[in-house]
Amino acid sequence: MSGSERNADARVTFGLLLPHFGSDVDVGGVLELARSAERYGFSCVWVRDRLTAAAPHGLLLEAGGTCFLDPLLTLASVASVTSTVGLGTAVLTPTRHPVKLLQDLGTLDRLAAGRLRLGVGLGVSEADMASVGVPGADRKELFTEYMDVLGRGLRGGPVTYDGTYFQADAVTIEPAPPADLPIYYGGTSRAAVRRAFTYGEGWIAGRLPLDMFAERMRLVRKLAGEHGRDIDVVTMPITVVHEDSVTARHTVRDAVTRLAESAEGSTSWLRPPSGRFETIEDLSGLLIAGNPQECAAEVRKLAEVGVRHIVFDLRVDFPHAHESVALLGEQVLPEF
Repeated sequence: MSGSERNADARVTFGLLLPHFGSDVDVGGVLELARSAERYGFSCVWVRDRLTAAAPHGLLLEAGGTCFLDPLLTLASVASVTSTVGLGTAVLTPTRHPVKLLQDLGTLDRLAAGRLRLGVGLGVSEADMASVGVPGADRKELFTEYMDVLGRGLRGGPVTYDGTYFQADAVTIEPAPPADLPIYYGGTSRAAVRRAFTYGEGWIAGRLPLDMFAERMRLVRKLAGEHGRDIDVVTMPITVVHEDSVTARHTVRDAVTRLAESAEGSTSWLRPPSGRFETIEDLSGLLIAGNPQECAAEVRKLAEVGVRHIVFDLRVDFPHAHESVALLGEQVLPEF
């Protein structure tokens, strides 16, 4: 059996990005969608993090608006109406003091009875950092301190720290998050893959074209050999699913242009043979669009390169999220 066939046969789990942001956030709809995901067998529901209204990808990819429900408070509400589905952050940015975050995570993990998964990342918004009092911060240095404080809290006992950005003097957190809290690092770069091995047990790859993903997975396998352990690999493709392909492709047409013109797309992605990202097929790997059978085929491509958890990001079609989850739950997930 080839390596590709082995990967395709391996178990793939599925997640769902909740619609807690956009032009018309419906709190009841968010909670009902989480319950539906649990019923259909999704293993985890996920939330994003953003503080200011500055949207790095433009309003189209922010679901058309600037409303944004806090991720941790959203997950606390979801925890109260679900019992088995995992609750993940993809990803929290370092805009909260890590000592306070330890208390928040410990509380949320207790409310969720151990279902929490923590995704973290550097963040991309300078406006967010300026808004919390650290304009012009060296984000890599700040993130290193942030994770150092979190790590001390996860190990238990009082937290003492004296850094450039964060200080703590023998602070005891109760409830503290569990020492085995699953931690994922989010980002698309080679440096992000390395940080995933440094800080946790998983890499949230965000969105990458398939060829680019395959290149990053070669680095994952190399580092796994060096570290003597594997990590979970998670991706979050923009997803539009309808009963017919024409409707799905029509719905996603503007997102194709926006993704192709993104900062990553214009500078670092491996190019398709045409040299330009112009079609849905050119964006395979970071974009899933079509009927359920076509979506399942795209899932298989991701599984073949080594992805183990696929989070469907429905933000381009949030008004039809309930119908989309039903199609995915009834016709795509059973294929795997």
